[in-house]
Amino acid sequence: MRLLALLAGMGMAAAQAGAFMVVSFRGEEVPERLLREVRPAGVILYPSNLRRDPQGVVRRLRALDPNLLLLVDQEGGPFTSYREGVVRFPSAMALSASGDEGLVERVGWALGCQVRRLGADVNLAPVLDVNVNPDNPIIGLRSFGADPERVARMGLAFAKGVLRSGARPVGKHFPGHGDTGVDSHLDLPRVDKPKEALERVELLPFRRYVAAGMPALMTAHIVFSALDPRYPATLSPAILTGLLRKEMGFQGALLTDDMAMGAIKRHFGAGEAAVQAVRAGADLLLLEPEEGTIREVHARLQKALGKEIPLARVEEARRRAALLRAGKGECPFTPKEEEALALEAARRGVVHRFGPLPIPGRGTLVLGLRLSERYGAEPSLADLAPRYLPGSFGLNLSEDPSPQEVAKAVEEAKKAERVVVSTHRWLGPLKEGQKALVQALFALGKPLYVVALGNPDDLRFLPRPTGYLATHGYRAVQVRAALEALAGVYAPSGQWVFGGEP
Repeated sequence: MRLLALLAGMGMAAAQAGAFMVVSFRGEEVPERLLREVRPAGVILYPSNLRRDPQGVVRRLRALDPNLLLLVDQEGGPFTSYREGVVRFPSAMALSASGDEGLVERVGWALGCQVRRLGADVNLAPVLDVNVNPDNPIIGLRSFGADPERVARMGLAFAKGVLRSGARPVGKHFPGHGDTGVDSHLDLPRVDKPKEALERVELLPFRRYVAAGMPALMTAHIVFSALDPRYPATLSPAILTGLLRKEMGFQGALLTDDMAMGAIKRHFGAGEAAVQAVRAGADLLLLEPEEGTIREVHARLQKALGKEIPLARVEEARRRAALLRAGKGECPFTPKEEEALALEAARRGVVHRFGPLPIPGRGTLVLGLRLSERYGAEPSLADLAPRYLPGSFGLNLSEDPSPQEVAKAVEEAKKAERVVVSTHRWLGPLKEGQKALVQALFALGKPLYVVALGNPDDLRFLPRPTGYLATHGYRAVQVRAALEALAGVYAPSGQWVFGGEP
């Protein structure tokens, strides 16, 4: 009996510590033993989990524990974890460029429906960061723009759409990741703005989100010296409890960003940081797919319960986590309706900076880039050109073209009457090979059109071409929208929302 009581007590302690944890794993084999031992509140699903049999993975997780919360990054654009067999929508910045909150809400609704059809509960979106730093290394086109009022409006519209599906939205990354020059996945960013400036920009969308009664937020691993000069927001009682809970009145669930990101793990250690985050006011801790880190955090939380962490926090976290469980909703979209919605969003997100349109396909060389498959493989501008710019001919180059590739492209361009070339910058600077390519083409003196498939401001790194379009993303539907704009199928009307000089 003593042994049974001891085992029961150990199981209870594991469940109590696990109440704060949202874990992850690699591949499609569910780590049943780990999940039984740790008893997490939830699992976050990544692209590697959702490749061949997404619903099968979800069924296995639900069979193991029907109460597990299942979370997905389904922002649209590059941060789209559930990609296979579903419509891939444009980025938040493309949606915002439309200027249409109704369109943004419909896309949020459709993405929420993708989450629900998968069998998950939570969409880790919208991004409420105001992208005021054009060189931000991780936000960029994930943001609704550089204007806090627009970000607040569009972010709320997106969240309302997600709620219509029955899924639960999570605004991120509180208090704001839009003015950083460091990627918190790698190291610890610091923002040294005064509180008044933070209120005008970073905090405004989050205040509106909280006032609207939205169910959940995610924290940022960033030091805001005016709010807490010592700890990043994720570990700061002054920010999570003082500012967010007490001053702003937030009653929902508070999730951390991944606790194994460089900003936390390198500077504080995952286990110690987990305890600090819970003490600061976080309810759920997101953890990387490393069993060692997961077990370290679990053991440290168990040790802290009843000492550093009051036992009452367990029930508080469970009560708030329950707000994330999917509810009733409507998902009326057929696949064809989703495709039509994605195309509408892509077209309305294209910004035409300058240059005469349309252009003829005959005599036009289209140069595409084979972009990294990390965020999902897509056809290039050259791949789709024959279909959507009839009469044109295409050539593909690598993402960072070599001198030999540039030379080959120039030789092909000499045979053409005009050239269309794509560029792409999102994570990091514009690649030197892309700069060299555009400069070499420009030197030919022929009409040259540049299509920016990532952040829309590649023009500041390049000579001024004949024409310039920006799509805010390289999803296939956005590549198609760019070619259709060049061909005159529609007149692009997207608004400049990136910030800086348009």
